[in-house]
Amino acid sequence: MKTILLILNLALAQPVLAQPAAAPAPRQHPALVEFDMTAQGDMRARVQAVINRPADLSPDKVAAFEKARSAAEGGDTVAQLDLAQMLHGGEGTPREVGAGLAWMQKSAEGGYGPAQAFLGVAYTLGQGMAVDRKLGEYWSRKGAAQGVELANFTVAMHFENIHSSAEEQAHALHWLKFYAENGFIYAYNEIGYRLMMTAHADAQRKEAFGWYMRAAKALDPPGLNNVAYSYEVGQGVQQSDEAALGWYEMAAIAKSPPGQTGFARLLEQGRGGPTRQGPAPAPFSLYLLAAKQGDVEAIERLVKVYDNGELGQAPNPAQAALWREKLRLD
Repeated sequence: MKTILLILNLALAQPVLAQPAAAPAPRQHPALVEFDMTAQGDMRARVQAVINRPADLSPDKVAAFEKARSAAEGGDTVAQLDLAQMLHGGEGTPREVGAGLAWMQKSAEGGYGPAQAFLGVAYTLGQGMAVDRKLGEYWSRKGAAQGVELANFTVAMHFENIHSSAEEQAHALHWLKFYAENGFIYAYNEIGYRLMMTAHADAQRKEAFGWYMRAAKALDPPGLNNVAYSYEVGQGVQQSDEAALGWYEMAAIAKSPPGQTGFARLLEQGRGGPTRQGPAPAPFSLYLLAAKQGDVEAIERLVKVYDNGELGQAPNPAQAALWREKLRLD
């Protein structure tokens, strides 16, 4: 028995050999991480809760509604728009979106500029009705002619572009800059694009690039992509593959399809050096992400990949045909 105990004590006294640690899972580049929609889902739910909130039928709201209805029925166009908004929001009355739009239309037809602006937005974006861009433009321009800011901005964003007359382009840039200077981030890239597409001199291209950079610094995905492309081709800024790769990487992380494609293209071509935000992802994975979101350049690249068996993929005529069909449909 003593012999057994001695052997056990000797065994316990031996140093325990460390077990090899499990190899950490390889880090995935953030551009390939699926976009977390949780926060957006929560935000949509909160917005929907406001939209679907019970009508406010308190005595003061009901009295205000009755007063507006009386004036609206008497032909007061300001009251007609007020009544429309009350019906839409359920203030002093059960919510009736259709009836609200009808009163908004009546106010707009009566010549009230704000109603024309709201109606233009409703038709342009399909708010409570089917999208009708012709009517959206018609009512927006009516409101813009009366100097309504919302109408001017709608016209600038949706109906005046680089193919418009010089006068219309100037009008659009004025209002886009007005809203940009008041903090509307999405106007930054729009201004940059319009200036870049109509630029005839380096100074104009530099100005356009400056707007792209403002958008990029605000993490606007199109702005990130346009800064990257400007660096890639040397448009408005000194050409730099290294800078282009870095900005495309950020655009890809922000889930910009053109950014994903640009990032893949530079990685495939070995341009720009190492990635900054994680291990370099496979170009094929990036092309696939962008193609699934409809990016034409990415789809065209996938057709060649499957036709020729490139980027580590075996030739696959069926897949090539599927992507070719998507090109045709788009």
